[in-house]
Amino acid sequence: MDEASLRERIRRLVFAAPALSEALTSGNFRSAFKGRGMDFESLREYDATDDALRIDWNATARFGRPYVKTYRDDRDLTLYLIIDESPSMDFGAGRSKHETAALAGSLLAYACSLNGVRAGALFFGGAAGMDSRAPAEGPGAARTLMERLADQGSPKGQGVRASDLGGALSAAVSILKRRSLVLVVSDFMTTGYSLPLALLARRHDVAALRVHDHLDEGPPPLGFSLRVADAESGAPRLVVPRSTAYRESRAGSAKAARLEWLVALSASKVPYLEMDSATDPVEALVGFFGRRRGS
Repeated sequence: MDEASLRERIRRLVFAAPALSEALTSGNFRSAFKGRGMDFESLREYDATDDALRIDWNATARFGRPYVKTYRDDRDLTLYLIIDESPSMDFGAGRSKHETAALAGSLLAYACSLNGVRAGALFFGGAAGMDSRAPAEGPGAARTLMERLADQGSPKGQGVRASDLGGALSAAVSILKRRSLVLVVSDFMTTGYSLPLALLARRHDVAALRVHDHLDEGPPPLGFSLRVADAESGAPRLVVPRSTAYRESRAGSAKAARLEWLVALSASKVPYLEMDSATDPVEALVGFFGRRRGS
C-alpha cells in the first residue's frame, strides 16, 4: 500500500470512528484501561462484583471488613500514542506493520476528537529520531495527527535507526506532566523496555498494541540465497530461506520476543491487544475497549 492509498484508507476510517467513540466513552473512558477514573472520591464497602485489586487494605484493617476506593469520573482526558516507526515496522506480507499502526492510531485520534479528548503522539525509530506531537483537542488537531501517522517513518536511503522503545517510554514520562492514557504501538522486536514500561505504567494508564506479521516467524521457503540487512541493526547477513536451521532460529527469535513482551506486560499489569495485516482495526479496537470496560 503506497502512501496515497494509506491516506485514503485513513480518511475512510472516520466513518467508523463513532462506533469506537461510543466504546471509549460508555460509562468511563478510563474503564478501558484500569476500570476507574483517577480522582479519589471516597471509600465504600467491598462488593462481590468489585475488583479485589481495588481493596484499600488500610481501611479494611481499620474497620474490620473490606473497603474499596471509589474515584470521581475525570472527563478532562488525554490520549497519548507512542508509535514505533523503526525499519522493522515497514515489513508485512499484506499491509505493512506501519500501515496497521497508522490505521489504528488514526481511528483512535479521530474517535477522541468526537468527545473533546485531547490526543497527542510520540514517534520513535524513524529517520528523524523522536518526534513529539503535543496533545491537542478537536477535529483539526486529529486530522493533523492522522496525516503524521500516514507518513512513512523510516524512508529508504536515509539511514537505519534501531528501535529505542525503552528510550521512547522514558521520554514519555518526562513529556507527560499529568496522568494520561498511553497506548504503545509497536512490534516489540527489541529488548530493554521492561523497566521503562513499568515506570510509565506507575504514573499513567498504559495499554500495549502489538503489531505483528506471520512472516516475522519465517520467510517463504525460497529456493535461493539472499544478502540482506537486519532491519533494526543494519548488520549484513546471508539468508538461506529454505534452511531448516535458519527457519527454526527465526521462529525461536520471534517466540522469545513475544515471551519477553508478555512478561513485561504482566509485571507492569498492562492490558494488551494484538493485530496483524488481516485484522480489522475497527472491530479489534471496539472489541478491546468494550471488553476492558466490561471486565
